[in-house]
Amino acid sequence: MASNDRLEIGENHRRAISATLAMVDRTLCLFERWAKGQDVQSVLYKERNNLSPRQRVAILRIIRDIRRAIGEIHQSLQLTDDVEITVTTIRGHCSILWVALEELQARHLRRYGEPLPELGEYLDPRVQKLIRLLRKLSDTTME
Repeated sequence: MASNDRLEIGENHRRAISATLAMVDRTLCLFERWAKGQDVQSVLYKERNNLSPRQRVAILRIIRDIRRAIGEIHQSLQLTDDVEITVTTIRGHCSILWVALEELQARHLRRYGEPLPELGEYLDPRVQKLIRLLRKLSDTTME
C-alpha cells in the first residue's frame, strides 16, 4: 500500500487507532517542550530538565519522525483529530481536584490514623479555601 493510499476501516477501529495515536502525539508535545528546554517551577511541583543539548536535538529529530509516521497513518486511515477544548478540560480537572482536596479534610484523614485536632483546625479551612478557588476557576470558564 502506497503512503498516500486510503484504507477503508470500520468506525470502531478508526476510533481506537485515533485515540491511541492522539495519546502518543499528546505525550510527544510534553517531550517536545522538555527538548526545547522548558520546565515548570511551581510551589510543590517542579521539573528538573536535565537533558543535554545532544539529547535535546536527538529527541526533537525522533519526535519529528514519529509525527511523520503518525501523519501517514492519519491520512491513510482517515483518522479524526483529537481536539481538546480548553474550557472543558479545565472544568474536568477542577472537578477531579475538588474531590481529591475533599479527601484532605480531617474527617477523611482518619483512614490513615486519628489526626491531631490541630491538624484539622489548620488544614480544613485552608482546604475549603482551595476548593472555593477551584470552583471559582471552573466558573471562570463558564463566562
